[in-house]
Amino acid sequence: MKDNCSKHPVNVGEYTSPEELAEDIGKSNYFFQERLYKRLIEVYKRQSIRDSELKNKQLSSNLEELSKAFESPVVKAIKKVCKTCKKYLNDPFSSQGD
Repeated sequence: MKDNCSKHPVNVGEYTSPEELAEDIGKSNYFFQERLYKRLIEVYKRQSIRDSELKNKQLSSNLEELSKAFESPVVKAIKKVCKTCKKYLNDPFSSQGD
């Protein structure tokens, strides 16, 4: 089971801590954050499906729950933030149909 953990790096890019990454995400454009959270939902759903195929039922179930947790309160909340800030902040993705 430990071999599977090597597929999940501890660091992301040049970030050496989750706190550093969180600070930069928190400072980023809110529309960017919305897309990030939506993509995380997709990633967790794919991982859930893959773990289900590998018969890792508990992990699959937990990943599915995680994707739903992001979908409900997180994405709904960031959408409200984006709506509030729309007149003050440009949506860099608006020309892409989002």
